[in-house]
Amino acid sequence: MNQTGFPVKTDADFDNAVWLGQHLELWQNGELVHSGGIAEVNTPLWIRINGSAYFKSAYEFRVH
Repeated sequence: MNQTGFPVKTDADFDNAVWLGQHLELWQNGELVHSGGIAEVNTPLWIRINGSAYFKSAYEFRVH
């Protein structure tokens, strides 16, 4: 999971990203749309990254 480009998909992946303080990028349709930041809070529907909440259904998240 620490590998750059690793897709974060499951609740366990998101929990680990928060626990490890990993930097996540936001992707849509195979393109980087936001450089993201440090994962802070994980809920079933969204994840907070650098103080902003992003819906998991709207993006693909990858480790930076």
